[in-house]
Amino acid sequence: MIREFRQKLCVVTGGSSGIGLAVASALASEGARLLLVARDPAALDRAAQELRGRGASEVRVLSADVARDDEIARLPAAIATMGPCADLVVNCAGIVSGGLLADVPMAEWRRLHEVNVMGVLRVLHAVLPGMLARAARGDGGAHIVNIASGAGLVGFPGLSAYGATKAAVVSLGESLRGELADAGIGVTTVCPGFVKTPIATKFTLFGRMDNARTQQRVLDWFERNDLEAATVARRTLDAVRRDRALVVIGRDVVSGYWTKRIAPRVLERVLRRMAPRAPRRDAA
Repeated sequence: MIREFRQKLCVVTGGSSGIGLAVASALASEGARLLLVARDPAALDRAAQELRGRGASEVRVLSADVARDDEIARLPAAIATMGPCADLVVNCAGIVSGGLLADVPMAEWRRLHEVNVMGVLRVLHAVLPGMLARAARGDGGAHIVNIASGAGLVGFPGLSAYGATKAAVVSLGESLRGELADAGIGVTTVCPGFVKTPIATKFTLFGRMDNARTQQRVLDWFERNDLEAATVARRTLDAVRRDRALVVIGRDVVSGYWTKRIAPRVLERVLRRMAPRAPRRDAA
């Protein structure tokens, strides 16, 4: 169990913006050593400069796409330049899109899966050998965090493709936590609701949801929830300290999660009202 992060080697994917940058910033303020992983070299350099000014004892970057086997294969070597293995790995890299199931192209389902599910798996396959080797020497105390989503716990209409990938991350975390318990490696899954990050303006919509009205509704969801990335970061580090298995963050998601457990029929009616309506057909 990790109680404090000073001098800990922390790997953060998606670390150049959004929740990833917020988590890295929170770690920097506690004196952690950071390895940021993201696709955009310029964004990584800007983030590293910012984090050095926030108190990080060391910041390095790796420009790599979690959807690429060959690029994530470089992660163990990057970690080795800083220490024998990572103390904390936070999988934040992810993408989102919306659309009714029948309207979302298969190519988009695959794209979401490659980043949101396989991206997490690629990183875990890269970092776990080093973590397990250290645990075998009797020096555990490492931790893994996977950022999923409230959409992985509650099946919101219009988010079937995205939600399916995040549900996979939730299940993966549950299984992995059991597998790694004896090695002293903790696993936490974080499920936030709509967070105010740049992803709100990059929300791709397909088919019948690809219209100005739905686009505005999406932006309204993000604004209404008033959930900041810094709040998610703070709750995430607190969960690591407490070795929490699952953290649900955001009013709408917390409400939906508990309603699903206690009164599933009520949630079903709410979700039915939320479903985008298909265009009306002209009378014959």
